[in-house]
Amino acid sequence: MPPFVNLHSHRKPQSDEEFVIRNAFHFIHAEKADALPYSVSAGIHPWQLKEDFSLQLNQLTKLASCKNVIAIGECGLDRIKGSAIEIQLDAFRAQIDIANRVKKPMILHLVKTYSDILAFAHLMKTTWIVHGFKGNLIEAENLLKKGARLSFGPRLLTDETMQGLFTSIPLDFIYLETDTKCVLIDEMYHKAALLRNIKMDDLRTGIWLNFVRDFNSHETR
Repeated sequence: MPPFVNLHSHRKPQSDEEFVIRNAFHFIHAEKADALPYSVSAGIHPWQLKEDFSLQLNQLTKLASCKNVIAIGECGLDRIKGSAIEIQLDAFRAQIDIANRVKKPMILHLVKTYSDILAFAHLMKTTWIVHGFKGNLIEAENLLKKGARLSFGPRLLTDETMQGLFTSIPLDFIYLETDTKCVLIDEMYHKAALLRNIKMDDLRTGIWLNFVRDFNSHETR
């Protein structure tokens, strides 16, 4: 049976059945990243972005080629918190270039910017995944039309509106994640399987196949 893919988390895997992509940010050393016993993502988060982000970009460039860094992110755009949006846009374009160069997917932090990101879709040559999706059906459909994947976090456990939207998204385009919450990924899968009225094993297999496709990975651990 394939593992539970946890698309985005800020903690280590909690069981042998979990395949986690832990968010490592951009400032972890490359040697340390490759020594970790689990996969990570690395990116310049909009909240951490400096006005002069050249040093941050250099650090990320070194990390991006690490074998254990399997995605660029979380990075993206945030109109509520973080640096001036003009700086965010410049940094995001630079991170798209890095992802395209190393041919790794992007995990995106988007707040009040679901419409903004549509203009960048043609620039992203690798898979891009909106983590912790909280938008509405129209926003979801617009993102999917541009090639996005949507990852659903712990809000799915309690938010009935989000639950209804989740069941309308084709399985081929979804992921599940725990983000910063103290929730087990198998709890997320259990709820998601109930919502979609499918067997847990079928959900695990479906999301694992998404991961294999999007991350060009055929490894089981």
